[in-house]
Amino acid sequence: MADYININGNNIPIRASDPSNPIVGEIWYNTTTNALKGQALSTVGTFASAPSLPVVRAGGMFSVGSTQDAVLSVGSNPAGPPPDYTNRTDVYNGTAWTAGNNIIQPARNSVSSGGASTAAAKMCGGYSGPTPTENVVEDYDGTCFSTAPVMPKGTEAAAGFGTQTAMVVCSGGSIAPFVPPGAPQQTDEWDGATWTTSNPLGRHAQGGASSGSLTAGLFSGGSTNYPGTINVDLSSSYDGTSWTTNNTMNTAKSYQAPSLSGTQTASVIFGGSTPSATNQTEIYDGTCWSNTTTLPSARYAAGGAGTASASLISGGYAPSAISTVDEWIGPGSPVTQTISSS
Repeated sequence: MADYININGNNIPIRASDPSNPIVGEIWYNTTTNALKGQALSTVGTFASAPSLPVVRAGGMFSVGSTQDAVLSVGSNPAGPPPDYTNRTDVYNGTAWTAGNNIIQPARNSVSSGGASTAAAKMCGGYSGPTPTENVVEDYDGTCFSTAPVMPKGTEAAAGFGTQTAMVVCSGGSIAPFVPPGAPQQTDEWDGATWTTSNPLGRHAQGGASSGSLTAGLFSGGSTNYPGTINVDLSSSYDGTSWTTNNTMNTAKSYQAPSLSGTQTASVIFGGSTPSATNQTEIYDGTCWSNTTTLPSARYAAGGAGTASASLISGGYAPSAISTVDEWIGPGSPVTQTISSS
């Protein structure tokens, strides 16, 4: 057998503890654990517990953020069925949650969002209890909310993707009670100044998961009624003009938590209603959906933020509203492994 030093030209370092920031391919011997270790890339995703939300939350949460260390969670249903909505917000910095400024307009749930950055996000529509579904829109600048031009049509539990100045809102319910005949299939685009209606999705799917950009979006799953008793496994891509049908998901479900900053070719969805709460995790690689490591606990209508390789999943129904928060590290992420002879 060849020696490591003859292959790589280096002695294996001997350490009392693992290095704090090893590079992929680095090898060392840990004298405390008496183990040979190395830094590699993971082949499966993993979950880790994170600090809980300050209050229980569920109901189609508005959460945005491009990493696990900067997440905004806004205006969800804190305790149960309508009309227990809230206009409070909470911000996560990677270590703890702190209260933020309230939303301005009616407290509501099942809103759609645009903008991966917690410094520039857009909150659209939602359901505010006994009143019709809202077409109100608010912008978030990292500190405060401000009113913005309303959408062409009120909607709740719609899908939103893109940025604060270039986003899409599609499908969703139109008025109480949630999904009447003729519920919207429309696609509305925001260009930073004006809302315009584009080509429709082609099916109604309330509570679907979305990610991507104005010209490269992804929409998956959803329900043809509330609260997700007739779910679909369909997935579609948007090119800025038209929708194209993709390969289906492995399971029909709605109200999954998306990796909102995922892309059209690299996204992940967590949990959902099948119609019972599920702990499934599905990854999309631009062609196919595949099942991967399951959530620590089943839930639906949770908040999702981050990318396909690093996401934060917060709250949800399980079946009651919860405050649980989990971090996701996707396949291909650096991981320390123990090297054995087998």
